[in-house]
Formats: sequence, C-alpha cells, structure tokens
Amino acid sequence: MKKKPTLVLYHPLMAVEGYPVLAGRVQPALDYLRDSGTLETTQVILEEAPRVGEDLLLQVHTPDHIQHVRRSGYDSASLVSGGSAVRAGEAVWIGEAANAFAFTGCAGHHASRGSSWGFCYYNNSALLVRNLQHMHGVNRFFIVDTDPHPGDGTRDVLGDDEGVYHLNFEASFRESLDTVTHRHVDVPFPSSSSDDSFVEAVRRLALPWARRIRPEMILWNMGHDAHALDYGGFNLSLRAFPAMTDILMQAAEEVCEGRLVVLLSGGSEVSVAKHAISGIVRKLAGLPQLSEDVQDEPTTESAETKRMGEDVIEKIRSKMGLDDPI
Repeated sequence: MKKKPTLVLYHPLMAVEGYPVLAGRVQPALDYLRDSGTLETTQVILEEAPRVGEDLLLQVHTPDHIQHVRRSGYDSASLVSGGSAVRAGEAVWIGEAANAFAFTGCAGHHASRGSSWGFCYYNNSALLVRNLQHMHGVNRFFIVDTDPHPGDGTRDVLGDDEGVYHLNFEASFRESLDTVTHRHVDVPFPSSSSDDSFVEAVRRLALPWARRIRPEMILWNMGHDAHALDYGGFNLSLRAFPAMTDILMQAAEEVCEGRLVVLLSGGSEVSVAKHAISGIVRKLAGLPQLSEDVQDEPTTESAETKRMGEDVIEKIRSKMGLDDPI
C-alpha cells in the first residue's frame, strides 16, 4: 500500500506579522523546500494553515489572555500558528497524511492559560490536543519538547490532564531533577551538549517511554535554536535534526501507526532553519537527505559535559524504571 504523504502547513502571515525573532526564518525555509524540489514530490503536500477558532481558544486560554493577544500586534500570526498545529493534528489523525510539519510565526510552549512569554502567545500543542480530545475522542498524547527552553506553558495548560505525557528537555548547568513523575519528565541537559549525547538522550528516554505509555499520537516541539549557531544553548549540528526525526518516527511507527506531528518552535538563524527544517521534512516523507542539509560538521563537547549528560539520563531512567531501547 502506498505511503500517505507528509503534510506541511504554512501561512504567509507567519512571516509578515510573526514575532520578529522567529518570523524572519519561516519564508526562507519554505522557499528552500520549494527550490530544492521537496515540495514538488508526491510525498509532500503543502497546505495553507487556517486560523484557529474562538471556541477552541477558549478551551485552552482565559478570555483575558485572548484579549491581551489581540492587543499585542501578533494576533493574526498567533491565530494561524495555532491553526497550523490544529490542522496538522487533524490531518494526521483522520488519515489524510502520514505525519505533518507545522510552521509557526509565534511559538507556543511558553503560553500558559492566562499568560505568555518568550515569543509565544497561544499554546499550539495544547490547541492540537484539545481539538482531538473534543472532536475525535483521542485520549493519549506524548509531547517531546527538545527546544532548549522549558515548556512551562504546556505544563500549565495540560499538566493536570491524565492523558498527556510530557518529556521536556532544557539547556541547563545543573544536574538536579526538578520533575520526574509518571507523566512529566524534565531533563536538565548540559547546555554545551552536542549531537551524540543529545540524540542518545532522546533515544534512551523517548523511545522506551513511548513503548510503555503507548500514546495515540506523538507531538514533537522542535526548536532549531538547539543548533550551535542559534540562540538556545545546546551545541547541535544539522545532522541531529533528521537523527531525532528517525527516533520519533520509529516510536510512532511502533506505538501509534506512525502518527507524528512536528511543531516548529524556537530559532532565528535563517540558514539553520532552512536546512534543519528540510532535513526533518524529507525524513518524515521518506526522501533522501540533501547534502546541503547535513554539511556542517558535528560539534564537540568536553568529557565533563558528556559525563554530566550520561548521569542525567541514568538518573531519569532509574527513577522511571525504563528499559534500554533496542
């Protein structure tokens, strides 16, 4: 049976009215997908993101917060960013697409019920989750957040939801584990970590946890600010992004019929955005990687950084009782 296509969601307002730190990367990244031929293949479909509706917004955010966003100047970009996530989740759930990549003009994981910060206004992940819960009765979600900043807004909105599991990486100089519960895991990973350590952390935590909880859909909050040339704190190369895609696709194939949605989060470097997003989309669609998308050399890390990262993984795995992934 022919594999269903990968859906890419975009809207021009993301570049025109999105938050300045984030908005400058999205049109060049979309243009690169087109110029490189990715959007010309039958494996990828581009669709204009809709605006998220008022009723759904009120299921996630307070009326006062919605009014605040309307006065912010970023209302339109936030609405199509939320709509991008919602439509991506809907298309994957009903089987129109195998998986999806949702562009955003405003990120979402710092947006709580009644406030927001860090270039976020509406919580894109929470809007996707609430829509599928109420419209399709989907009960179990696994959110993997590899943006280097904490997904505090996602935890605020969805933290009490028994059907939502949240693996939250953040760049840190500490080794303490603030939150490890049966549904919430915060991973304070060393800020200067590079590809091998970070990708291995994703593999050894996300894969066995997905196998245990068996979600009906996996969401990946992906910030390319984790790249060494971007602003987020980790020290990744371009090669880390398709590598992480591979891991999460494997998890999704094993536990939820491949249902994986990638939500664009932080990052501002145009060149990084172009190649990281291309690498992810092409991996989602089963297309070969372009040499330009993996041309930067893997970065290095100190022995101490590597040791700290391994210690964090082992402490979390021990506390959660996770098996080693095969």
